[in-house]
Order: sequence, then C-alpha cells, then structure tokens
Amino acid sequence: MNPFVLFLLFAKFGCVSFGGGYVLIPLIISELVEKRGLIGMETFGNLVSIAQVTPGPVGMNAATYVGYLQSGFFGALSASFGLIAPSLVLGFLAFYSISRWRESVWVRGILEGVRPVSLAMIFFAAFLFLGMSVFTAPIPWGELLKTLTGQGAGLPENFRFSFGGFIICATVTILFLKTKISTTLLIFLSAIAGALLCR
Repeated sequence: MNPFVLFLLFAKFGCVSFGGGYVLIPLIISELVEKRGLIGMETFGNLVSIAQVTPGPVGMNAATYVGYLQSGFFGALSASFGLIAPSLVLGFLAFYSISRWRESVWVRGILEGVRPVSLAMIFFAAFLFLGMSVFTAPIPWGELLKTLTGQGAGLPENFRFSFGGFIICATVTILFLKTKISTTLLIFLSAIAGALLCR
C-alpha cells in the first residue's frame, strides 16, 4: 500500500475520532484487520498493549506501526500525518467559528449525538479487551449466549478463562478507583504481574 493511500485511510479515521483514541479501535479492527487484512487480531492486541507503555495514543501508534509495515518510513509518516490532519483542520476551523456557532441548536444537537456513539465505541473496545485478556480465546458469542440463557449444554470448547488476567483487571480497577496511584505505575505493575501470572 503506497503512502498516499495510507494517508487517506488514516485521514478517514481522523475525521471520526471524537472521544479519544479508543473510539478508533472498532474502526481499526473493521478496516485494517477484517476488511484489508493488513494486521492480524493478535498483532493488533499486542499493539494496543504496547501502546499503553509507550508515548502517544493508541490511534497514533497504530498508524505509525501499520504505515511502517506497509511502506517503511514514509508510510509511517503518511499514516501518522493522515490521522492528525483532520483534527488540525477541524480545530483551526472551530477556533475561528466557535463564538459564532456556540449557541446554535444544530451544533449543540450534533455534540449531544456524538457523545453517546463515542461511549458505545469505548464500550466495544472494553469488551474486546475483556475477550483478549480475561477470556483468552476467540469467543463464539452466539454459543455463549445460548449457554447463558439455558439453551446450550455447556461452555464452548474454546472458552478459556485467564485467572491471572482477571486478578490483574480486578486489582487495577480497585486501585484506580480507591487510590491515587499513577496510571503509568499501574501499567508497569500490571506488565510485571502479567509476566508472573499469565504465562
């Protein structure tokens, strides 16, 4: 894939990245993993994990990584710039028009509509990571739903529960809610715990 196509692809992501990098995760999976097959699901999971301990949001790390895989240095540069270009343009336009449109019913309505869909996409990312970290195999959700509603005989064969992953998730959630421990420290401690518990 040439750098210009990478630029356009990630510019499309940049146009809809309301709410932060995790909103992009369903889009990246749909476009890069399922539709185009540029990276595998396991590779994407590893990429997101590494993105937690490296500078920059997950979307930028994904753009740089996929761009580099496809077209080397210039691919990484094009994909990364494509992701941020819409934000730069829209931010520039918003800066000069915010006072004029701030009280517009249409603008307020658009913002009210964007927030719930951003939240839904973040929930999607949370369930995806739950499946990749606690339930450590691809889960046939249809079969699992049948099991939970009493229509199935038992859990699917590839249903695996990671006790270590669950312990890390639960502990970090409690620490995050009840203490003021740095998020960066929690990430590093989780990495160490994962090395010990999730082998």
